[in-house]
Amino acid sequence: MASVKFLLRNKKAIKPVSIYYDIHLSAKDRLRGATKSKILPKFWDERNQKVRNVASASSIKDSINSKLSEFDSFVFEKINNYKTYSNQKVTELLKEDIDVFFGKKIVVIEKELTFYPFIDKFIEQSENRIIESTGAKISDRTLHDYKRVLELIQSFEKENNYEITFDTITLDFYYAFVNYLEELDFSINTIGKFIKVLKMFMNKATEEGLNTNLTFRNKRFMKPTGTSEQIYLNIEELNKIIALNLKDEPILDNARDLFIIGAFTGLRVSDFNGLTKENISTHQGKRIFKVIVKKTGKYLPIPLHPEVEKILAKNGGHPPKKMYAQKINDSLSKIGFKAKIKENITITSIKGGKKITKNLPKYDLIKNHTARRSFCTNAYLAGMPEIDIMAISGHTSLKTFRNYIKITADERAVKIAENPFFQKKTKLEIV
Repeated sequence: MASVKFLLRNKKAIKPVSIYYDIHLSAKDRLRGATKSKILPKFWDERNQKVRNVASASSIKDSINSKLSEFDSFVFEKINNYKTYSNQKVTELLKEDIDVFFGKKIVVIEKELTFYPFIDKFIEQSENRIIESTGAKISDRTLHDYKRVLELIQSFEKENNYEITFDTITLDFYYAFVNYLEELDFSINTIGKFIKVLKMFMNKATEEGLNTNLTFRNKRFMKPTGTSEQIYLNIEELNKIIALNLKDEPILDNARDLFIIGAFTGLRVSDFNGLTKENISTHQGKRIFKVIVKKTGKYLPIPLHPEVEKILAKNGGHPPKKMYAQKINDSLSKIGFKAKIKENITITSIKGGKKITKNLPKYDLIKNHTARRSFCTNAYLAGMPEIDIMAISGHTSLKTFRNYIKITADERAVKIAENPFFQKKTKLEIV
């Protein structure tokens, strides 16, 4: 248990000497220094840690004893505030506080922390924070998650031109951010973990009086769990989108072209949105996109599909202009509606332990990431070897890849029927 003692170094001096403090945090951690008070040793009561109650010291007794008592209370208040930190960190912080208390250091009043400075400070302090319930330090994995969420919020802000402040963490942000994470191929449970961290950031800022926006506590601002509802567009549906005349709607036209490139390359929106002519190359007579994938940093060459070549020719040999990712998303449901992709899709979710089912038109579910899922699924149905599709999609697990492919049981049955086993020419030998 922490303790504070006051002592004199020279008890035989005939002149006033400084009163020193000696703070014990543990057997190994202690802090010593001089107070600003001085006294003749003969007036010091070592047992009771104060100035003696004698007439010759009456002029200074109350003043010095009051200052020592104030210092003692100050130290224990600070130690209590730092109870979740390690003793080493408490010692560092307490030393700075004591310097301020005795006027050795001027207090710099910090400006009110905004979103990013607060998160930076929170993460820095977390490196020495102790979990009160266990007494253990926060794990490196948890710190990594904190930093990862911060990086993702910053990249979302840049990609979508959406300024992040405490006040802009709204439901619109939540839906857009979750969609952005899905487009980066994070699993629904990983997305849930990231949302949990974000809600924790917001809650801490609220506790410290820095945030008054409580949207993050809305029941719809939830940590996603379970299975993500995703769709793909088959070749017929993609052709309907390609056939649309959008010349009079340049934003939709550009969004459509970017989406189609994604649907025939398998690239994530962060990669197909912003391709330039420099990404186009020729290798052994075949035209390819040469891409450094943003999520993994790996080099990826992808052959140019004829539909992609048409889009490049339409743009004078250049890929379509880059758009904010959320702007593309906003355009896709309108494009899907115009293309009459209106099949009803049944969406099932669990809320409050109850199964909730609702039907939505398919065009409402078309997002940037639908392009990538469409590529993987259509390539699979067309008979492209899984290993080749995975080379483009970046999946390393066959199990994960097969879960990623969105086909119906009927579509799978048709594909299986194309196997030589089901062909008339197949002969079975009875042994």
